[in-house]
Amino acid sequence: MSSEVLTKYNSQASPKEVHLYQQKVGSLLYATTITRPDVAKTASKLSEFLLNPSPRHMEAVDRAIAYLYGTRTLAIEYGPDRDQKSEVFTCASDAAFADNQDRKSSDGYLFKLFGGPVDWRAGKQKTVITSSTEAELLSLTQTAKESYQGSQ
Repeated sequence: MSSEVLTKYNSQASPKEVHLYQQKVGSLLYATTITRPDVAKTASKLSEFLLNPSPRHMEAVDRAIAYLYGTRTLAIEYGPDRDQKSEVFTCASDAAFADNQDRKSSDGYLFKLFGGPVDWRAGKQKTVITSSTEAELLSLTQTAKESYQGSQ
């Protein structure tokens, strides 16, 4: 997806436009929840505009759906990596400091088992923080909590 900035719509979308947008974002969210971690951040961002989408938001969700359609033959693969030492389980987290208009940071995590993703999340942190280090630590803390909850 492109890195264009989507902003709040200053006009009012019609109820029909809102409903159509919500259906499209819902379809996108379903795909990201089940099998497509590659569009999780996009779906998260588009979800911020569910109540009043602009024509730019509609274009963005249409592009995301077109991307999913164009990559529908790709699949998550599980198994040992022939080129590198195979690791059974890996996890990663990342954060982007104050990258939203409300100054909240974005973060996410990815858990992989035998080379394929098994759990992921992308979204906005709940609090406004003051440094990139703090954003990374908050993301790492959330990832550790998820890892612990998943092991029980």
